[in-house]
Amino acid sequence: MSRDNFRLAYRNLQAAKARSFLTMLGIIIGVMAVVLVVCIGQGVKRQIADQLGRYGKNVFVVQSGSRQASTGLLAGLSGSSSTLLTKNDLKTVQKTPGVTAAVPLSTVSGSVTGDYEVNSPFIVATTSQFPDVVHQSMASGDFFGPTDDDNAVVLGVNIAQKLFNDNAPLGQALLWHGQRFLVAGVFDNFTAPPFSLEANFNDAIFIPYATAQSVSGSTLGIYQILGKSDTAGNVNKVASAANAALVAAHGGSQDVTVALAATVNAASDQTIHLLTMLVAGAAAIALIVGGVGIMDVMLVSVTERMYEIGLRKAIGATNRQIMRQFVAEAFVLSSLGALIGVALSCIGVGLFRAFTSLQAIIVWQSLVIAPLLAIVVGVFFGSMPALKAARKDPIEALRHD
Repeated sequence: MSRDNFRLAYRNLQAAKARSFLTMLGIIIGVMAVVLVVCIGQGVKRQIADQLGRYGKNVFVVQSGSRQASTGLLAGLSGSSSTLLTKNDLKTVQKTPGVTAAVPLSTVSGSVTGDYEVNSPFIVATTSQFPDVVHQSMASGDFFGPTDDDNAVVLGVNIAQKLFNDNAPLGQALLWHGQRFLVAGVFDNFTAPPFSLEANFNDAIFIPYATAQSVSGSTLGIYQILGKSDTAGNVNKVASAANAALVAAHGGSQDVTVALAATVNAASDQTIHLLTMLVAGAAAIALIVGGVGIMDVMLVSVTERMYEIGLRKAIGATNRQIMRQFVAEAFVLSSLGALIGVALSCIGVGLFRAFTSLQAIIVWQSLVIAPLLAIVVGVFFGSMPALKAARKDPIEALRHD
């Protein structure tokens, strides 16, 4: 197609700006939907990968059940597991060569009262090495140590605000099961990846494991054990050794799972990938709808310009020239719509990053494939009215006016 075809196509579309914009709207929405879904999905996957690494490359997780039944790092704290780990399992992990620290994670129930009462708090029973294993800093105060007062507790940032008027309630008392506990510290904000199954430690009250067991009056089951190897280079070896030791301690039963903290949520990542592809496929349907819109408008344009078609044919224009003219208009419509869609998508990614927790990232492949697909769809549907215009008999076309 010559430059004159595109110049004439642009002039014809500019003469009906409102109709041209409404025609392009389907293409714009389709391109935006595809690009934004892919960019958000890729951003969420990167967030998960980054956040899983925050515990360090030398941290591994032990939880009950087979690997296929495992749901994710710290997800067992919801209490959904039918079987629990024991103190003997904790000792087995602690005695594994190469393990420098291993901490239990258990949950206990009971309302807690500070300045305010919280009826169903998230209470985690663990040991003094917990902040070292998860690499979490304190906003104020310190975590309870192995020789500290058994009645010391540490709060997540959210539960601290729910229990006390003070932003840093160090030394203040709270009641649990009729016993008085003193706040030793408040954690910095725990960051968790979006759509993660992880427990939210910002809402947690951390209590010494031995104290929780004494107050509850029974042996506490352990939902998960977090272990830390001496170096990141041998974490796989240490995790394998811990798994072998646990299997041997369980009489050869494969009823525990040992996995690296950075890979334990791989199933969630795969689920997000599949959801992204599903929604992107559904969004691509909008491109087809946009193509149908171009076809409808081009059919109206052919009808309105029937006399022009007949006149051009009468002075020697060929079927191919007529068809190229209308295909050029479909190309310009879909191209402009695709470019606008890409531009708005980039703006949308910026808005998501600025005003939400979803850190969408620009995926250049989507910025290329989506507009190209939109142009192909637009030209395909636009060629049908163009073919109709090219086949018009010039005498019949001239009579149309």
